[in-house]
Formats: sequence, C-alpha cells, structure tokens
Amino acid sequence: MSEGALRGAVAAGHPAEVAAGLRMLELGGNAVDAVVAGAFAAFVVEPTNCGLAGYGHLSAYLPGEGRFLTVDHGPRAPAAAHAEMFPLTEAYAGGHYDWPQVVGRANELGHLAPAVPGAVAGLCEAHARAGVLDLAAVLEPAIALADAGLEVDWHLTLMICERLHEIRRFADAAGLLLRDGDPPPASGYWGAGERLDTTALAQTLRRVAREGAAGFHAGPVAAAIEAAVRAGGGILSARDLADYRPKVFWEPPQRYRDLEYVTSNDQVGYEVLNILARFPLAEIAADEAVLCHLLGEAMGHAFADNVQHYGDPDHVASPVDGLASPAFAAQRAELLRLDAVAPRPIAAGDPWPFDARERPAEGAGPSFGRVHGTTQVAAADGDGAMASLITTIGQDFGCLVYVPEVGVFLNSSMVNYDPRPGRPGSIAPGKMPFFAVPSIVAARAGKAVFAAAGSGGYRILSGVVQTMVHAVDRGMPLRSAVDAPRVYCQGDELFVDERLPAAAREALARIGHAVVVERPTPAYAPFARVSAVSALHGRLEAASDPPWNTAAGCLQ
Repeated sequence: MSEGALRGAVAAGHPAEVAAGLRMLELGGNAVDAVVAGAFAAFVVEPTNCGLAGYGHLSAYLPGEGRFLTVDHGPRAPAAAHAEMFPLTEAYAGGHYDWPQVVGRANELGHLAPAVPGAVAGLCEAHARAGVLDLAAVLEPAIALADAGLEVDWHLTLMICERLHEIRRFADAAGLLLRDGDPPPASGYWGAGERLDTTALAQTLRRVAREGAAGFHAGPVAAAIEAAVRAGGGILSARDLADYRPKVFWEPPQRYRDLEYVTSNDQVGYEVLNILARFPLAEIAADEAVLCHLLGEAMGHAFADNVQHYGDPDHVASPVDGLASPAFAAQRAELLRLDAVAPRPIAAGDPWPFDARERPAEGAGPSFGRVHGTTQVAAADGDGAMASLITTIGQDFGCLVYVPEVGVFLNSSMVNYDPRPGRPGSIAPGKMPFFAVPSIVAARAGKAVFAAAGSGGYRILSGVVQTMVHAVDRGMPLRSAVDAPRVYCQGDELFVDERLPAAAREALARIGHAVVVERPTPAYAPFARVSAVSALHGRLEAASDPPWNTAAGCLQ
C-alpha cells in the first residue's frame, strides 16, 4: 500500500489511545490533534503511567511552517521547595539513583513528592499552537472512557500488586484501587473485571474541555489539589499550579544522516545520535556485537557528560548547547574504539568550549536515575506532519496521593532532583529536573518521516534511539526496527536483551563489557516500551513494542 493511500498512523501505549488518535485523523484533525487526544485517553486508561497531574515532552514537525515545534512541559519544583528540604539517609548508594536516598523516601512517596505538573498546560498549549480541531472534540474520547469507568485488567492488577503494601498506607488511593485491602477482580476467563469509578476524572476532563488549561490549573481543581497536599504536610499550592508555564519554542534541528530531527529539548539524545553519526553504522551493522558496543559506548559517554554538567539553564549555568554540539560529540567519538570499552567509570568530557555560556566554578558528581510510570504516543497525518509525546507521573500511580474530588494521582517528580545542595540538579523553586528521555521527530525534504517516543524512564533512550538507528541506518521496516533486541548503558554495565545472539553477547564480554543479560516480561520492560510512526521507506507505518501492553494502527 502506498503512503498516499493512508490518511494517518498512530502508535501508543494502549489500544484506546490509538483509537482516540485515529478518530481525530478521521475527523480531519492533524498529528498534533491525534497525539493530544491519545494522551488524554491515556490519562484514563493508564493511571499507573500518566495522568492530568503529570508532565511530559512533546515534539512535532509542522510542514506548513517547515519547523519543529517543541512543548517541554516538564515538572517544576514548587515555590516553597528548597535545596535542603529532604533529610538524607546515611551511607546509602544505589537503587534508582546514585545520590543518597532521603529519609522515608519522602521525595517519591507521599505529600512532599509532587512537583508542579505540566501535562494539561503543555498539551493544551500544543493543541492551541498546532491543532485544528476544537479542544472539546479532542477530549471527547477521554471523557467517554472516563464515563464508562476503567475496567480492571491483568496489567492494572499486576501494577497494584507491585505497590500493594504502599497503597494500603494511603486511604484515598486504597479507596479507589483496593477492595477490603486487596486488588479488585480483574477481567479473565470468568468474565469482565470490576470497573474503577472514574466519574470525578470525567468531570475534570469536561472542565478542561470547556476552559482549557485553566480548568485544571485554577479554580476548584487547583484548590482541591492544594487541600489534599497540605492535609498531608506537602507544599504544592494552587498558586504553583496557576503560575505554571511550559517551555514552547521552535526547536533548532540537528542532522542525522540525511534527516533533520529534534528530541524535545533532550541533550542526552542529541549527544548519543551525534556520536553515532560519526560512525558508518550501515556497514558496522553486519557485526551485531560491534553495533551494540557502539550503541552502549555512545549512551554511556552521553550520560557521563550530562549528569556532570546538565542543569536547568533558567536556574544554573549549564552548557546545554555544548552538550548537544556535534563538535563536542565528535571529540567524544574519537575516544571510542571498536575493539575495546572505554575505562570505567567513564570520565565526563568538557562541553564548555562548545558553549557560549559562562562556566561555573565547580561541577558536581554523577546522579543517575530512571522513572517507572510513563507512556507514549506518536502520530502521523497525511499532510506530512508528525508528533511524538512522552508523558508520565513518575512512579507507578505517582506518589500515591490520590485526590478524589479531581480523580487524579499526583506525580512523584521531586525524586528527579538531586537532594544534595550545591549541585546542578539540586532543588530550587521553579526549577525543572534533568531528564534523558528523547521524544524524536525527524523530517526530510519538508515532510516528517519518523517519530518515536517511549516509556521506561532513562531507558527510553535505549528504545527510541535504537529504533531510529535500525530504521535509518539498517533500513529495517518499522515493525522490525521496533522489535529488534536492544542494549542499554548508563556508564558501567552493558544491559543486553536476552534475544541478542549468544555469540554477540560473548563478543561484547571479550572486549571488556560487563554484560548483564535481561529478559523483557509483562512485569518489566528493561529496554523501554516504544511507539513509532514512519514514512522512511515509501509507505506510512506504525508499530509499538512490547505487544502485550502497546498498540498501533493506520487510517485508510
């Protein structure tokens, strides 16, 4: 089937999100309408992963403008936040972050954990800038889903069981998710599952459909969120919600092969692809071990550089342009050998000579992390536009603070800040934390040809970048590119998909990698979930992975 025979494509984390996006395309909407509709549907059907009180990163290529629109609606620290707000435990290292754990995990669990959410403001802004349908029409699928209630399925049950002991500690969360302290009946051989009551969420969605972002960031919704947070000793306020603004800009693209692309303001993604661009991957790909080696080394070096130097440039001196500079990446690529790994731990490079900003007096140590609860939507329309979105509430069910009057879980994003003072990633009012989650859109000759997003925390980098490499450098059909085994490196071990042939894994170990083999399961996606759309190979395609909790579809 030719590309012209298709009116659009959508890939996402759930079939209901794909259906919502395709419905927008059917109504004459564009890729941005489809992504926004898919996202609001996700806020109903994936409460473990995302929600109205979450945040995200959206990229779009608009052929009429010939430019890339980015809406970075990441979280911001509340106005009352400060660098020493979380007491640290003693002698702790490990877990999801290499900085110390805080007492009682208060930065990820409970009422101090939510940062100021940006999901509603960001999506409404993206729609206002680039959508063509009425916002009310775009929210109709989500409202219908919320009116029906959310049926409990095996995946939701699994996620509830994972956090069961913590859910039991929060009365409002338990009131929604549990029945007499246990998960409610799920769908299966014996019939349909129980439906969670999402009536309040439906009412909030209707308010947003009428009022736009103000329907969430002001009025009774914001007041209810503040009341719930303050009742538990938290600091997020209605004023914080009202003051939130996403970063909206025309993102200058980088080049990868013959494509122009953006990452939604993610410097780690830029550095990885800039490093990989220095190597002839189409030739190297014949040796699976060498390709995986270069992918791992590029990711490891980019993480080392970004965790050392990245900070919110609105708050600290940070060489964000240097980190994304092809010249800096070329310098880093010179250190990579095809037959050996770089010494561990990987030493950070110096991006400051490639940046015009003022260098600070001191740097900071590395601080890695990954986030659990996230989902993704990517869409293409028949006019050459594409959009991709990563949206999250942090941990599964966020910080477990549920606001019954609004029907939302609050995010757990304060865990993404370094809890130690004096570092680029330290907490400060209004500051955005470090992320390494590229939401990629690429164009060629005035039309978008590739878009990909993922979920799975920092390992989104693994899934999204490798899907792009497989599709662009290896010429794989999109389904094959998404399905291909992946690797991931954050600076030390090389995590390897067990589907990678044993000979390749052994070759990686011989050249010095500390190989850790991991197996994707319904309970664990070690190399992220990925959703992508593509027109790279002369026809519009959509694909998502893994198959058990994602979806994709095209509109004839």
